[in-house]
Amino acid sequence: MPDTSNFTYKLDGRLVATDDAILSGRDIRGNAGLNPMSDYVLIQIVDRASRSIGLDETIDLREVDEPEFLSFKGDRTFSLTVNERGFEWGAATISAADIYRCASIDEDLELILDSAGDAVIPADGEVTLSEKGVERIRGREAKTVIIKVNGRPRTVPKKKHSYREIALLAYPDADFDNFKYTITYLKGVHGAEGDLVEGEKIEVKNGMVFNVRRADKS
Repeated sequence: MPDTSNFTYKLDGRLVATDDAILSGRDIRGNAGLNPMSDYVLIQIVDRASRSIGLDETIDLREVDEPEFLSFKGDRTFSLTVNERGFEWGAATISAADIYRCASIDEDLELILDSAGDAVIPADGEVTLSEKGVERIRGREAKTVIIKVNGRPRTVPKKKHSYREIALLAYPDADFDNFKYTITYLKGVHGAEGDLVEGEKIEVKNGMVFNVRRADKS
């Protein structure tokens, strides 16, 4: 039977349908079966930021594009800023993946922890929020990217790399006089894929994949 509900929102990645345009924090927790309700923190992702929603606070679904909420077991929230926008979070850590997604940061940018002397946050890393003070995070043009060469991650400057530079990442003892190197790549800029040959250079991006094979010229 088709769903005739008028409004939808996301809760913990799951799409929820409702006939009610206005919901309280209590309603949203109840719809998800979060009991006792006071044991859960409800976070709304909105406008590249996040905020906590109290039990009796109301949300008008008509006023929000693609409403999204996350629930956390616990009774406290943690504060941070991302690109100068205030965030509240329901756990003592937040992953880089959540920061990218919730703050709508382009994946080609790198995350910097201002409050730790501009330390780079690895794309698969996380930030601890339980320390004293508010963590300040921002995105910036990446100086390095992580690519994979023959299945191994390599951190390299974000610039154009030559055929020989890529071959040397796979074979540090590369001998270009006596061996030939066949280089193919996937997941490049704008999804590019193909062959890299002697004399060419290519721009690299995070997650780009290179396969390098060596063969005797004789």
